[in-house]
Amino acid sequence: MLTVLMATYNGAGTLPQVLRAYMGLQSPRGGWRLVIADNGSTDATAQVIAAFRGRLPLSYIYVARRGRSPALNGAVEHALRQGGDGGELFVFGDDDAMPASDWLCRLQDSARAHPGYALFGGAIVPAWREQPEEWLLRLTPVGLTWGITSADLRDAPIYPGLVWGANMAIRRRIFEAGARYDESIGPQGANYAMGSETRLNLEMHAAGNPSWFCPRARVAHIIRVPQVRRAWILRRAMLFGRGQCRLATFAPSVELLGVPRWMLGRYVRDTLGAVRAWLRRDHADLFLRQWERAWLRGFFHEAWRGRRKRLPRIVISSYSGELGGMELRMAQEARMLGANGYDSVLALRRFPGFSQWAQGLRAQQLQVRVYEPPLFLEHWAWRRWNWLRARVTGAWRLRRLRPDIVHVAFCWTSYGASILWLARQCRLPAVISVHNAFPLEPFSDWQRPRLQEAFRTVKGVYAVSASSMQHFLDLYRDMLAPDTRLAVIPNGVDTETFIVSPERRILARKQLGLPPDALVLGCVARLSAQKRPQALLALFARLAPRFPHLYLVFVGTGPLDAMLRLQAQQTGLQDRVVFAGFQQRVEWLMPAFDLHVLLSKNEGFGIATIEAMACGVPAVGTDVPGTHDILHDSVGGLLLPLDDEHAACAAVAQLLMDAPRRARMGRLAREETVQRYSMPRLERQLRQFYAGLV
Repeated sequence: MLTVLMATYNGAGTLPQVLRAYMGLQSPRGGWRLVIADNGSTDATAQVIAAFRGRLPLSYIYVARRGRSPALNGAVEHALRQGGDGGELFVFGDDDAMPASDWLCRLQDSARAHPGYALFGGAIVPAWREQPEEWLLRLTPVGLTWGITSADLRDAPIYPGLVWGANMAIRRRIFEAGARYDESIGPQGANYAMGSETRLNLEMHAAGNPSWFCPRARVAHIIRVPQVRRAWILRRAMLFGRGQCRLATFAPSVELLGVPRWMLGRYVRDTLGAVRAWLRRDHADLFLRQWERAWLRGFFHEAWRGRRKRLPRIVISSYSGELGGMELRMAQEARMLGANGYDSVLALRRFPGFSQWAQGLRAQQLQVRVYEPPLFLEHWAWRRWNWLRARVTGAWRLRRLRPDIVHVAFCWTSYGASILWLARQCRLPAVISVHNAFPLEPFSDWQRPRLQEAFRTVKGVYAVSASSMQHFLDLYRDMLAPDTRLAVIPNGVDTETFIVSPERRILARKQLGLPPDALVLGCVARLSAQKRPQALLALFARLAPRFPHLYLVFVGTGPLDAMLRLQAQQTGLQDRVVFAGFQQRVEWLMPAFDLHVLLSKNEGFGIATIEAMACGVPAVGTDVPGTHDILHDSVGGLLLPLDDEHAACAAVAQLLMDAPRRARMGRLAREETVQRYSMPRLERQLRQFYAGLV
């Protein structure tokens, strides 16, 4: 059953023609019904609707509160009370939009063909009552002005802001979950801010509900004679500007009189340009200048009444010494926050490989800055001198980044606390993310009072694992305010990038120089003491005599690189050990592994572990905090004792001998990763964490 919802206000002039078109609709599978919400009409709208009641499956409701959004919300409530399943479509029409006969069937077919999509848009073609002048039609933004969407667009995913209200369909479950039109915007008399459908559609998109365009689902939008006049079009531009002020966000910039200074400069330039165009009798340029000035006036109108949408600017920083899982998570979070409307900046110290990594992030439109404040809570040497430097220059440096909130990632005990203290000096709210399980170490008489001062600014703390959170609270619980927001938000993996792929397995083995029939142990990690790669090499040496086709692959670099190469030579196994170095696209190498093995002595949360699982590779790791959180209840992985080499070797050997077991674990590992660690889940958890903090 499809439900068509329509709001009307004084629509008697177009409704008869529209409803006659509805009478010619082909019935979709399961049938359809029409709900018309009369928004306090004062003309003959009610009589027109009554005349069609016996000829259409029509329900009529009266909504007294003025505004298209309240009327549509009333229609939605009425439709929800009539029952239906969550996959049913709520199709939105308009009292001046005439559907093609196969309109509903096309939308239904599109929804069935794309079950992962929640919003569907169709083509909107003009039905001119009077053809506009050619130059006016050419220069006018037809979508913003008349809600026209070209039928020449591809049958493909579409940006939700390009789906217009006269022809769109939304799955019922979206409204069952509480979504509604924002009643403060949208048509409600002559003066309003445009954008009610746009806001709803963008909110759906941000919640992980993508959009699809179906060009064969067509309606013809009646464009009345006054709507092709210059004055009406410029009025529409001003309403658009008011909506932009409510909905759109712009990169931070210098402001004057409560609006971005560049807007005021643009308004002045367009005013002067309009004068020049009028003197030259250049009608086209004059119209474009007038249109630009109209939308800017609309923006100013809303901004000066305090209705401007302002996005908080979140500066994500940390004490960072090398590129690892924490840094990758910070960049991932900056990307997600940006996609959800926040203005996010990654501000870090330089480390080996920083410039190349930052260049890649900037190519993805991420803001990356070098931020190296004096450190006095992390390092003991020169702490008083660094504290004085921080008081004099550190706060000034932080303010230059213009944050509204400071996110400090803690990789170890107090590492990151100096930045937190500086946020306090700047009177900025802060959040902390915890990326490791810290040992319970006492604070010195120098650290404790300054840490207590720094923690007064903390509004929320999240950890990447329950173990990390528990260790953090054991250290800092008495410094946190009782109302501090606490959450566990595990790392995520892009399950559309890290995939199970036999083709990638073949290509990766060729790239690594591995025989096609080899058994392969792989480890993607920094070659540092924390990850214990020397223990993995020793484990491999114990297993190698029993498995002559066994190979070991290290993906990563670090301070132990040279020592490991020497250790491999001393065992005589250098031909079966591959040092792949740092790899930007590890998703292309991981499918080559039969097991991913991480023997860390401690972890916050092993990103490589879930990346391997997403590729269908069983994950093996030591039973330490962080790895334990992932694998303790996993059927796609196995925990090894940290201090029992014989037991660990025996467990890995059993897995290597049992190919069916590995295949089953790999399949279940993939399923677990999609359910627990997918990017949409991570994005949803981050939105919930930040909501209301700023």
